[in-house]
Amino acid sequence: MVHIVTSSLKHQRSQHILVARSMDKLELVEDKVDWKGRSAVKYKHGGMRTAVLILATFGFENMATFALAVNLVTYFNGVMHFELADAANQLTNYMGTGYILSIIVAILADTFFGRFKTLLTSGCFEFVGLALLTVQAHYPKLRPPLCNVFDPTAMCEKVGGGNAALLFIALYMLAAGAAGIKATLPSHGADQFDEKDPREARQMSSFFNLLLLAVCLGGAVSLTLIVWIQDNRGWDWGFGFSTIAMFLGVAIFFAGLPLYRIQPIRGTSAIVEIIQVYVAAIRNRNLSLPEDPADLYEINKDKEAALEEEFLPHRSIFRFLDKAAIQPSTTGQVDEQQSPNPWKLCRVTQVENAKIILGMVPIFGCTIIMTLCLAQLQTFSIQQGLTMDTSITKSFKIPPASLPIIPVLFLIIIIPVYDRIFVPIASKFTAYLPA
Repeated sequence: MVHIVTSSLKHQRSQHILVARSMDKLELVEDKVDWKGRSAVKYKHGGMRTAVLILATFGFENMATFALAVNLVTYFNGVMHFELADAANQLTNYMGTGYILSIIVAILADTFFGRFKTLLTSGCFEFVGLALLTVQAHYPKLRPPLCNVFDPTAMCEKVGGGNAALLFIALYMLAAGAAGIKATLPSHGADQFDEKDPREARQMSSFFNLLLLAVCLGGAVSLTLIVWIQDNRGWDWGFGFSTIAMFLGVAIFFAGLPLYRIQPIRGTSAIVEIIQVYVAAIRNRNLSLPEDPADLYEINKDKEAALEEEFLPHRSIFRFLDKAAIQPSTTGQVDEQQSPNPWKLCRVTQVENAKIILGMVPIFGCTIIMTLCLAQLQTFSIQQGLTMDTSITKSFKIPPASLPIIPVLFLIIIIPVYDRIFVPIASKFTAYLPA
């Protein structure tokens, strides 16, 4: 009898476990959909397995473009016969356009097109741009005649006409594609994790470290193999390998289509929301701040709980931005039935997000100074290296464009040590989980 009861209890327990597991598998992810617009299922969509595809995509994208960033000035000067200063200017224009466009593309992706579609389109743009560069480098009719630019008596013909148009079309298609990928791929990767799940939150933290590692691994291959191919086998071969790498990146990203968690189009952008705070604060500059911060505008936390809105507490810093949340003096409060004009009145949480970004300006400033140094490394330093003897042995020379491999190799070593050793040890002392 006891045996029968025990067996029955074990059977019921196993049934409960199976039901619990099936419920877990059917758990929906809030505010995420699949590629068909259906609610994303936690154990079917997203997670680290899809993040790996995104990491591979970013790695191949950087494999395709790193060599361009450091060696394109040599192509402009030696093949297209731009003057050295003009070649450096063309490279920095191309790089700067990509960075500026990334801000615009991020706004358009969040507001109108969505991150996934923007990513796929950007990858195709970058692939076509590289393919056009490959075609132009391969066919002599599409570029100026060969000429030794280091011969002071040579009269080298500069690229012009339709060939120049082809060069710049390819170059700025590349810039537009790279901008879209840099603007949306990291955030699309973050969409694959649920911040409310402790396990996935920790995985998200590791994802961003691995994202930088993927950049460095792709860059290392680009700075060594592809740069060597460009210098020793020809620019058409070098651009061709970059095109293949970009194709593989786009193909890998597209292969994960059924598995991704996709963020629905929000209709607004975080950048736009930050701008709204400054516009509203300027409009309300003549108004007096209330003595009690609780009188500043914020949506009703209880009534809006179903919307999963973010709520941040008020902080007494950068008080001039608080004027963006001053409620109309006529009523003392906002009609909850109508949404206020966000260019005149902002939530406290929105204001606090703007304060966070403002507080990070010194960090941004440091990166600007570093980037100025990188611009010199990518242009005149590369050309300077061409005039030097880069031989290590009689049969081995280091291409000047491969010199940036040194900091990249250091990052490849440091990132895994930081993520797998330093962070877990530091978490034990600080009680702070890297989520």
